[in-house]
Amino acid sequence: MSSEAAANLLGGSCDASGYHCGRGRIPAMPDNDTPPPSQPFFHIVADYDHGFFTVEGPITDDRPWNDLARHVRDHRQFHVVCGPTGPDRDELAAEFRKTNKLAGAPPGSVMRPCQ
Repeated sequence: MSSEAAANLLGGSCDASGYHCGRGRIPAMPDNDTPPPSQPFFHIVADYDHGFFTVEGPITDDRPWNDLARHVRDHRQFHVVCGPTGPDRDELAAEFRKTNKLAGAPPGSVMRPCQ
């Protein structure tokens, strides 16, 4: 299933002015001041309420993801967390699955900033 199809199943939508969450549109959040790393990496987005995670990337800036996760936790009361990060998608997923006992899901299934 594509991430767009998974998002549609969760009732979300996306437009250029905000963020997408599987549970609906979120207003754009201000960027934090930490500069992004220069090398692409992958990162985990975990939904502890529903027991699954996604590996997103490769990306070079996780600030939009972290801002969106913070907004979802603070305003929607969902336990969504970003991190850890790593250079290898498969290794990152295997380690996270092993240590957290969560199921993997397609990228974009938990949430994603609009592009």
